[in-house]
Amino acid sequence: MDALISVIGIAAAVVMLLVATASALLARSSDIAAAWRGERATVLFVVSTQRWRRIMVRVCGGVMLLVGVMNLLAPITRPEDSPARRLVGMGALLVGVSLLWLAHGMSRMRLEVAPQAVFVSRGFLPPIRIELADITRLRPHAAHRYSGVLAKCERRTAFTATSAMTGYGQLLAHLKAERPDLFGPGGFR
Repeated sequence: MDALISVIGIAAAVVMLLVATASALLARSSDIAAAWRGERATVLFVVSTQRWRRIMVRVCGGVMLLVGVMNLLAPITRPEDSPARRLVGMGALLVGVSLLWLAHGMSRMRLEVAPQAVFVSRGFLPPIRIELADITRLRPHAAHRYSGVLAKCERRTAFTATSAMTGYGQLLAHLKAERPDLFGPGGFR
């Protein structure tokens, strides 16, 4: 029974890593990604999560992964240990893999701003091209303690950016210069 718990935990972690790898490969090989790579030279600046946040999530994921592996493999040398240790190891292993997956997605989540378009990359998906002319409305994005901006194309959300992201000020200045009609006297429209 104890060996089964260890095998299930390791198999689940391997499946999660394979899914992440497959989705990243599919996103990079799409036609949209190929078109984006052709226009990437026109990118003026990038808006993304702060690097220290990604590193912190990645370090926590690595520590949890290590704790999980240690707790799954320790009963091999000490068979008298409780089966609960294997369950803790399996849980820590899955949390560690999830955090590493999240950190990788955070590093790919970005807005690449070109003169007349914004390329929106969301995690493992291929980038989406949003024309600045297609943006119909900007709204304050106050879903959490970091304020930000929410860009809409008709009813659909084109992209969001928070003030905690690097390049946020440049994004607002660029939008104000290219599309002053989106900014009212008190801020966004």
